[in-house]
Amino acid sequence: MSADEVRVAVIGAGLAGLAAAYELRRAGIAIAVFERESVAGGRARSGDHEGLLLEPLSPVVSSADHALLDFIAEVGAQDVLLPIRPALTAVVHDGRSVEVDPRRLRDFARMPGVSVREALRLVRLPRLLRRYGEQLAPDAPEAGAALDDRSLADFGRLYFGRSVVDRWMGPFVTSGSLGDPEETSRVHFLRRYCEHFGARRGVLRASLRELAATAAGSIPILFGANVRALRAPPGRPLVIEYLRDGKERSVEVDAVVLAVRADRARVVAAPLLTAGERDVLAGIRYTPAVTLCVRTCRPLSWHPLELSVPRVESGVAETLLLEPGMAGGRVPDGFGGATLHATGTWSAAALDAPDDALEKDLLDELERLQPGARATVDFARVLRAPLARPRFDVGHYRAIEQLTRIETERLAEGRRFVLAGDYRMDPSWNGAVQSGRRAARALLTDLGASDPRAR
Repeated sequence: MSADEVRVAVIGAGLAGLAAAYELRRAGIAIAVFERESVAGGRARSGDHEGLLLEPLSPVVSSADHALLDFIAEVGAQDVLLPIRPALTAVVHDGRSVEVDPRRLRDFARMPGVSVREALRLVRLPRLLRRYGEQLAPDAPEAGAALDDRSLADFGRLYFGRSVVDRWMGPFVTSGSLGDPEETSRVHFLRRYCEHFGARRGVLRASLRELAATAAGSIPILFGANVRALRAPPGRPLVIEYLRDGKERSVEVDAVVLAVRADRARVVAAPLLTAGERDVLAGIRYTPAVTLCVRTCRPLSWHPLELSVPRVESGVAETLLLEPGMAGGRVPDGFGGATLHATGTWSAAALDAPDDALEKDLLDELERLQPGARATVDFARVLRAPLARPRFDVGHYRAIEQLTRIETERLAEGRRFVLAGDYRMDPSWNGAVQSGRRAARALLTDLGASDPRAR
């Protein structure tokens, strides 16, 4: 890669950065991706041990994750990852696992722990959704800013009742985000309901690292390039300053997609950001994750099973994913896999504890949820992700709206720089891909309007 070949730089080779790079390349833009690690994937990177995948974040996806599924097909990874292997869903009620599959509002009257009287109040939900209308646009999270004044828990208790919040609304959202229902914005619940309620959940047939590796294999990526700063000298293109192979380097580009965590974006792009953007990025918080990955000598379930644990059950776990082994699958044939994700609150408190202490506590939780499981364990590994998912608490959608407004204004003024990441869309793999594509399209609109080479 030479400097005069690059028109747009993408900083970060996580799913958001890779999606942005593909979108730009498809439009005929010369691109390069700068990644400080030696492999692509960001938080989608995972390891393995004796054939068992070690994934710190949940691999469960939904048939409604259209951006992610389309991206898998676009990069040619569908034969490895698709179709999704459907998972049974269950909840813990009074210490027991109960299979559930609520696809219609009336199904909640039979959901364990949900009061029938309060379940009937869910008839209000479709009316509320019609009232909010365009404020829940799927590709425009900033549209929900006007609704971002109440937590999921406060909203749910007001309109539906405590049992609905505790047994369904809370777990429905936190199973992926690891957030706290008392703090998570009601907008996050409403958007997730509109997009995912009734969709089939399941697991991809391999790790998302396969998607990242496949995507990275066909776009130019500078691995080991630690971007230190972006500058905009008067009358000159953007300058990227980075460290690679122990040497300070720089390159000029026409535009940049910065697809890294909010805290790092605030440092790298400091010379380009307005005070308002710096304030927004400084206020974005992340939830940590502590995960236990276990291989068992026999399957604990004969189908993939996602077990959700409501907070009122007073446990350590947020979710437990059980997978049977099979030839060429995510778990070796003849064995079983169990992935236990602790709640964000418990993870934050336990993040610095020794591995053996965490392993004991999490194995105790596995035994509580699946009696007899401990006797089947071949080996266990504890994984930590200090900054696992961005928090979509009350006020986050107003922050997204502010960030989007400022960015749009600055693009109109000639600043060819955009931010991408799940913190701008949704705390999920699908949200990361959506954000990357949206950032790329914002640049393409700007480049196409003012530069005939982009057409």
